Amino acid sequence: MKLFYEWGTNQIRKHGEELCGDSIAVSRHQDSVTLALSDGLGSGVKANILATLTTSIAMHMLENDLPLGEVVQTLSETLPVDRVRNLAYSTFAIAKFQSNGPAWVVEFDSPSAMLLRRRKVVPLVYEDRVIDGKMIHESVIDLEIGDWVVFVSDGVLNAGIGGVYPLGWGWEQAAHFLEEHAHRELTATALAEKMSEAVNGLYAGAPGDDVSIIVIKVRHKVVTNVFTGPPANRALDSEIVSKFLKRSGTHVVCGGTTGKIVSHHMGQPLVVDLNTMTPDVPPIARVEGIDLVSEGILTLTRVNDLLRSGVDKDTVKFNTDGAANLIRFFLDADHIHFLVGHAVNPAHQNPELPNQLGIRMLVVQEIGEELRRRGKEVSVEAV
Repeated sequence: MKLFYEWGTNQIRKHGEELCGDSIAVSRHQDSVTLALSDGLGSGVKANILATLTTSIAMHMLENDLPLGEVVQTLSETLPVDRVRNLAYSTFAIAKFQSNGPAWVVEFDSPSAMLLRRRKVVPLVYEDRVIDGKMIHESVIDLEIGDWVVFVSDGVLNAGIGGVYPLGWGWEQAAHFLEEHAHRELTATALAEKMSEAVNGLYAGAPGDDVSIIVIKVRHKVVTNVFTGPPANRALDSEIVSKFLKRSGTHVVCGGTTGKIVSHHMGQPLVVDLNTMTPDVPPIARVEGIDLVSEGILTLTRVNDLLRSGVDKDTVKFNTDGAANLIRFFLDADHIHFLVGHAVNPAHQNPELPNQLGIRMLVVQEIGEELRRRGKEVSVEAV
């Protein structure tokens, strides 16, 4: 079973500082997610530079598939030590989450990661080793759907020190907070924000340390499949519709002719809903067994324009037109797969219509580029 990792992050600068002295980096690479969190010694510009250097080195090596042991070795040898206080100039937690295997977590002088399973914190089992005179803690975790893994900097654990919590919030209280708030319906970003708000409250709005939080949510991947445009070879209509319907996830059809092909293949009527028509977007239709049927090029072009203007789900939350529905499907998905037919639609050759109507693939590719910029996986298949 493949695991999918959703992540969310949140940071708060130390009160009075222009830059956060922590650094966070997270990225998806093929079938894995890598992350690095570093806390630079002190605060402000110097701490920010040291922390950013640490995460940059770690991410560059992890993303180039260098052995994890080599990543740790390089970081350990690179990070200097403050001789006066005998402290490392920056700490780090790095991790690699694989879709088809265990997660690997390595920490140096940073708070232990918190693993939540079925709303309870499960202690991680660490192996310790000394590299270049530094004690490194390493853990390998077999994750399950529904798990959460949370990484925090010292600023989280120090919250409330000398006030609500004389010794600071601490790891146990922070973990207890997560047990109470990590509801399955929450996104990783929402949980990171909730924890950040709690920490800021404990600091009475004036944090005495930099605060960083990374939340990893383990779940199934959400896939949206989009079939748009009739296939170039009409004899393959049924075969391609069957292929489209067999794909897991939600199913969206864009295009009047494409909708008729799918409707015919499924033996279900295609019913147009004129109430969803707007001046910019033609109405949607309904076919039993299909999640959304919209008009084709005009709707896709409108979606492209809206996405590039920065629209989000909240902007179109209450809209019922085809473009708004498509945007919600796209932004709710982790992976969007486009099945693009190459048959020439005679209507798109009308000289009275805009030029872009004859370039379906171009519009799809532009939508794909914007969705990738927003962290989505996108694949395009021509038929």
